[in-house]
Amino acid sequence: MDGQRDSITSERSPILVATRVFVLALGLCAPLVSNRLQTLDAAERLTVQITVWATWAIMLLCVLVPSTVSLTALRLAGPFHLTVFFVLAVSNPDTGAMVATALSAIVVVLALSAELGHVFVQTSAYGDEKRVLLRCPRAHLAVVVTMWALWVASGIVGVSALVNRSWVFGGILTALSALGLVALPRRFHRYSRRWLVSVPAGIVVHDHVVLAETAMFARASISATALVAEAGESADLSGGTGRPWLEITLSDFDTVVRAATPSTPGGSAIHVKSFRIRPSRLTSATDLMTR
Repeated sequence: MDGQRDSITSERSPILVATRVFVLALGLCAPLVSNRLQTLDAAERLTVQITVWATWAIMLLCVLVPSTVSLTALRLAGPFHLTVFFVLAVSNPDTGAMVATALSAIVVVLALSAELGHVFVQTSAYGDEKRVLLRCPRAHLAVVVTMWALWVASGIVGVSALVNRSWVFGGILTALSALGLVALPRRFHRYSRRWLVSVPAGIVVHDHVVLAETAMFARASISATALVAEAGESADLSGGTGRPWLEITLSDFDTVVRAATPSTPGGSAIHVKSFRIRPSRLTSATDLMTR
């Protein structure tokens, strides 16, 4: 019953409702870029129209069926949709295109928010699970943004080159973009599956970016939790995020296994008495620990 109530609550979350409204409005406002599209030749215009409507359809499906998978899809498709509108608006400034771009930017801000991320991952929770997303490590975030930008740029430039009959250059870039479509979403999805999970028996740190194995701790083994701004002696399981952290202290030492690195290709087991993580919503994470 608790799982059903949480699912219903998530569906009625104000930020999810607001995001659905803005995504729907974005579809209705797509014709605002029509004046800009008229300046393109027929092939370019058709390509942009297909791209814009296909991306919008993906975003609409994501907000109508929230889950961890749709969170990843929304966070990939939303900025791409914004990029297309931004290019159209900047290349030939037009009031309608600028309004549509601003609306698309609002959708992206909502999609990337910790609050909406929490709603999406909680909707996918099982039974009595309570999930809170973990913040993306800063070093990983820089890599993710760079990879996404290169992927999108190769697709846009490649397709544009093909439309303009630059077959070799366009073909190479489009092929690279297609390879990215196969390989990158799966890697990006790992960041939507990094959670602090609370169940009646205890807590779980589900993070296959930082950890090689899911770390599970019985509730009776947790002696204290606190928000801390200084690293102290606790093990860093946040992956290198900014402060403050949620520090969890155990009554006795336990073992966690860090993910593989170039220096430790098989991962590394460490014994911890306390450790720190960085949930995206600290208040929700603190509430989980006091259940």
